[in-house]
Amino acid sequence: MTKQLAIALLEGDSDNAFEQIYSLYQKGTPIATIYQDYITEAMRLIGLMWEEDEITVADEHLATATCDYILARFHSVIPKPKLTAHSKKAMFFCVEKEQHSLGMKMAAYLFEQSGWNVRLMGANLPLSYAKESAERFAPQVIGVSLTIIHHLEQLKQYVIELEEISSEPHILVGSRLLSSYDLKKYASPKTQMISDYEVLQKWMVELDEVKI
Repeated sequence: MTKQLAIALLEGDSDNAFEQIYSLYQKGTPIATIYQDYITEAMRLIGLMWEEDEITVADEHLATATCDYILARFHSVIPKPKLTAHSKKAMFFCVEKEQHSLGMKMAAYLFEQSGWNVRLMGANLPLSYAKESAERFAPQVIGVSLTIIHHLEQLKQYVIELEEISSEPHILVGSRLLSSYDLKKYASPKTQMISDYEVLQKWMVELDEVKI
């Protein structure tokens, strides 16, 4: 099915792509598994096709835009707990100059679907603005995403400064680079490295059990 989903995304066929992932949900497939084994894998396949010159950059852009749309559409039909004044808070963004935001959005959506009050700050967020927003929002969790290897050097400063804000948040780092590189030197001993969405879902359950 991964290849079928990739083809639908490359064709810009949002209805077909949406029906594929929604049918999985209706059959009881966990959302984290849908994100990891189908959407992420389909986009990885598309990336490989681009690297091997089987598709053009325009094809890749169309697939990404279509994927972004179906993710939002899928998220909109998932029942979510009602937020309260006691709902836990999480904030997600990509580091400065990082434009690849699909992975970060799926992580944020998982938190929303679990009843968290989420602020999705988007791509390319400079550290000064991230820190200012985090101080105002006071999240218990901050998710930081990056995909491009030369953005790694700035990651450590994000981690250091965000761990110092008054709400003392857990810092999550999500990146496809985790499959090929050890990113620990760019973070702190407290930083949680999240390699996939099923790992993230398990971590969320464990975090909930300690009643942060």
